[in-house]
Amino acid sequence: MTRRIFAVCFGMTVIAMGYGCGSGDKPASVDVKGTVTFDGKPIPDGEIILTSPGQGPTIFPIKDGAFSGKALSGTNKVEVFAYKPGPPMTTDPEKKPTKINYLPDTYGPNTKLTADVKAGGSNDFKFDLTSR
Repeated sequence: MTRRIFAVCFGMTVIAMGYGCGSGDKPASVDVKGTVTFDGKPIPDGEIILTSPGQGPTIFPIKDGAFSGKALSGTNKVEVFAYKPGPPMTTDPEKKPTKINYLPDTYGPNTKLTADVKAGGSNDFKFDLTSR
């Protein structure tokens, strides 16, 4: 009985590892840059996340309304987060302020924003977000 359980668990592990190590085609990684404003003003501190279908997200810091880095080519879902200082966590002995996202959910997990990242073109994006 123990051998059978071991064999089943071992077989399932091998199968699961095979799915994670597939040789699927990964889109090209290309340079991107851009600006992000909220109600006409550059976002001073935040993050923009580009996610290519079937791939993990790429996170870029936003500083003074600008971001840059490498993203996967193709149509990417775009999530934007803008931060303001929040109260420190009660468990933090250093009492460092937390970060609170002040953008509407329509720019986060519920976003409809996309970026068409091209393998051989200018990938300079402008996202003008509003509170309405």
